[in-house]
Amino acid sequence: MSAHVSIQALRVFVAILDNGSLSAAGREMGVSQPAVSNHLHSLEAHFGVCLLTRGRHARPTPAGATLAEHGRRVLAELSGLEETMSLHAAPRGRLLVGASTTPGELFLPRLAASFHERYPEVELSLRVADTDETIAALLEREIEVAVIGRTAGLSRLEERVVEEEGLVPIVAAGDPMAGGTVEAEELAGRPFVLREPGSATRHAVETSLAAAGITPQVAMELGSNATVVGAVAAGAGVGVVPSRLFRRGERVERLYVRGLVFVRPFVLLTERDRPLSPAAEAFVETCTTGSRVPA
Repeated sequence: MSAHVSIQALRVFVAILDNGSLSAAGREMGVSQPAVSNHLHSLEAHFGVCLLTRGRHARPTPAGATLAEHGRRVLAELSGLEETMSLHAAPRGRLLVGASTTPGELFLPRLAASFHERYPEVELSLRVADTDETIAALLEREIEVAVIGRTAGLSRLEERVVEEEGLVPIVAAGDPMAGGTVEAEELAGRPFVLREPGSATRHAVETSLAAAGITPQVAMELGSNATVVGAVAAGAGVGVVPSRLFRRGERVERLYVRGLVFVRPFVLLTERDRPLSPAAEAFVETCTTGSRVPA
């Protein structure tokens, strides 16, 4: 009996059974039929038994069936080992990251620059959608990591707050309230320009208003923070946008509301019990260790 069983010979033997013949196994594996025969003979010599019935279609003998059962299990274990060990390799390859709109606009571009500088062999692909769609993509494993603007509250997901973003109410520059301080209840009769349903910015705004006993009168629902600013500038109503997007001189002014604070987190999401690739591990570390480029 030879000293050891060749893993390649096991792969060849399983391929023979899966494909029905030595020649078909060779074609699938990209090796010659003589090479397939040599691997089969090496196994038969090692165990001292006949593994296949000779004929038009390759069928296992009882000994061959036993070897196939154990061989498939060994190959599956080896494949799992290789996959697990690959997680310890240096980050490289493609990484799919999802983000809701505001983190995708304000947080991830500068973080992506820092990440690329540290890990140039990783191709970072960013997919921006609304919060609900981003969570769904993570659960369907279309992406490996996500950053959204609120907590998800799902047991399958691990959440880490990596930054907080202040939100500011704005009105048109010519609005009587512009630049002033008002009581929260004064907003009750005003039309609001809000982000679309499913947006974390909208969720944060509605949550803060509800705490003050206000249900906003929604005049418009828009798909981005920039369009909210544009609609407010045109006099469509009160808007609430990330503080980093507020710029004086864009025909909008900040509105100060006494006792009302709008804030939202940027939350890093990963799936519990799902091993992350080295690239994803590096991205998580970049998000959570303060290595981001300052705003």
